[in-house]
Amino acid sequence: MKKLLFIACCLALIANISAALAQNFISVQTSSVHVDSNSDDMRNSSTFSQQSNYSSGYQTSSVSLSATDLRQPHILRISTSGSQLSGDVLLNGKVVKRLSSSQVEINLSPLLSAGEHIVEISGRYAPASSGVSVELSGPGISSSQQTSGNGLLHYTLNLSVR
Repeated sequence: MKKLLFIACCLALIANISAALAQNFISVQTSSVHVDSNSDDMRNSSTFSQQSNYSSGYQTSSVSLSATDLRQPHILRISTSGSQLSGDVLLNGKVVKRLSSSQVEINLSPLLSAGEHIVEISGRYAPASSGVSVELSGPGISSSQQTSGNGLLHYTLNLSVR
């Protein structure tokens, strides 16, 4: 009887420890997307966003742009409410900007042409309880996405220029 009670206590302890460890490894990501559709130019643009609540925190958005709109600036802004932001911004696999301050702006227009493009933003922000905002604004498009949770930023922006 003592052995059975001992085994039951051990199993309960293992289950509690496993649950506690799992809770520490999974961080809840909060995210929101805002697209300003008040512009007449929005008929040339569309946005799709997806959010993941897993500990990896990967987020993806897709935006369609008109090639004629590339004559005007399309500004990508990355900012944190915290004190530190570090990482890289890649366009089609090449680093176009290093994140090393609390706010970074990049004009994507001179870097884009007709076709499909992938902007990848990866980095860290501190404190982890602060948030990060990624915004794209230009003619006919105003899109923003916020995230907070674990201090890691993994964001992919799929751009289709037609």
